[in-house]
Parts: sequence; C-alpha cells; structure tokens
Amino acid sequence: MAISKYLKLGSVFLLLTSCSEYFNQDYSFQGIYLKEWNSSVCPKKIVYEKYERKTNFTKIINSYSDFEIRDCESQVLKYNQRLFTPITLYKGQINYDIRLIIDDSLEFKITNIHTIRDTTKYVFTLGKKYYINNTICSMIINGHHSDNKDAKNNIVILTKLGNVIKN
Repeated sequence: MAISKYLKLGSVFLLLTSCSEYFNQDYSFQGIYLKEWNSSVCPKKIVYEKYERKTNFTKIINSYSDFEIRDCESQVLKYNQRLFTPITLYKGQINYDIRLIIDDSLEFKITNIHTIRDTTKYVFTLGKKYYINNTICSMIINGHHSDNKDAKNNIVILTKLGNVIKN
C-alpha cells in the first residue's frame, strides 16, 4: 500500500516536471548596453532610428526615443556601462539598419545585423518553459565587426566605437 502511494506521488511529480510550455515572445532585443562608458555623466537622451537596409542611412523607417536610461546609480557605476531599455519592447527580427544617437553628441551606425531565432530554457519551475526570441549574433558598428553572441537578447556596444557628432 505504501509503495503504491509513493509510485502515484512519483508519477504525478514526473508528469508535472515533464510538461513543456513554449512562449513565443519574438522580441527584437531587450536592452542596449554601452560598455566601457568611462564617464560619470549619465546620458539624458537616446534616439533609436530604423533605416532600410543597405541604403547608407538615407531611407528612414522610424525614429524612437522612448527608452529608460539605467545603470547611472552609484551602486552600479563599478560596471562601467549604461543600459537603455525600451519602454515598449520591439518585436520581430531586426531586418533594418540602426542609428543610435546619445545626447545629440555620440553616434553609432549599426549595419549587417545577423539574428537567429533562439529558444531559451527556463528551468526553475515545475515543468519546462521555453522562450522563443531573436538572438543578435553579430553586427557592424561604425565599420567595426562586433560579436554579440554572449549578449543573447541585448545589443552590446563598446562606447569607444561611437563617432562624436560635431555641432
């Protein structure tokens, strides 16, 4: 009788932990990290412009500036980065060129963005949850190749790759 009870409990546990759920989030990216910021100044504004691919930034699709600027707090300054998180997450694969302008003074032109559809497993729940998103593998930032594989759903940019905009 006791063995039967344990077998039933074990079967229910295995059933619950073997259920798989898939969530197609389809986010383009979740944040933009500016690494090696090397300044105590916190950016006030970011402009995210989308351009048709391979038009040399002449045919604009859309422009956004709805980002939350983070990592300016004193307790995270040691990471030497700034994080720009879109208020509304963008959906779909990135099939366009991007121009980022920080505080009207620093510009990043991002082209040749290579993305893949990727599935991430979340294991801290009963059952298995899989999140399907777009992973940005690589890109060209102001003429410099950037490997983005470790960033998964984020865009990572070295600040030194930026072009200073002269007014």
